[in-house]
Amino acid sequence: MKQLDIVLPLYKPHGEWVEHILEAIEDLKSYFEPKMVKLNFVIVNDGSSLDFYPEEALQKIRSAAGNFQFLSYEKNQGKGYCIRFAMAQMQGDYSVYTDGDFPFGDRGIIDAFEALENGADVVMGVRGSEYGEALPLIRKMLSASVHLMNRILLGLPGKFIDTQAGLKGFNAEGRKIFLKTEVNSFVFDTEFILLAYKNMMNIVPIPIKLREGLHFSKMSTQVMLRELKQFLIVLAKYRFKKRKPYQDER
Repeated sequence: MKQLDIVLPLYKPHGEWVEHILEAIEDLKSYFEPKMVKLNFVIVNDGSSLDFYPEEALQKIRSAAGNFQFLSYEKNQGKGYCIRFAMAQMQGDYSVYTDGDFPFGDRGIIDAFEALENGADVVMGVRGSEYGEALPLIRKMLSASVHLMNRILLGLPGKFIDTQAGLKGFNAEGRKIFLKTEVNSFVFDTEFILLAYKNMMNIVPIPIKLREGLHFSKMSTQVMLRELKQFLIVLAKYRFKKRKPYQDER
């Protein structure tokens, strides 16, 4: 029986986060159980107080999931660190990560699994036009700028420039590449896709759609400047390295 690890990074969750996770668990189990695929749901607390995770809420998730892990550490480290922390402990055949409120529903996870089953090493969600239309103006301009920088400065092909969509998946070889990333902030997604591309992994983009009722958080100028700095670090580190066939370093 194959295992799919579903990693959900969380920081100070609020609103109906438990309900979103429970709904996704039910839908995903109904799809995967007939296919004899074992699901392992993993919540990773990125250094927020444990008061945000009442035991009653975790018990509901644990009961619904069957296979469930709650990982946590004390100091907030950033999303990149958070997901690497979890992935270093995963043992499944495939791994997928998405935000804890399932912004793209559960269909993206199903499509990611099917692409991995069909030979992909890495799967990346690609957002459609409706995503851009739903964005506030500042976020829309930022997203377009990231796409442009990924294409012109990092040299990524057009089909791989939507690096910041918050859903990625990989097999065991792709996980080894993911664990080579070093950026702790949101730019880790870009670093990962660039690393996978440079190592000639089989990257498969899959279309993803926003779930109804999703609200976008604001991004401060301070955060945008921090992310730009991290992007420039990635640019300096990887841009002019040649692509090479991936070799397992054992």
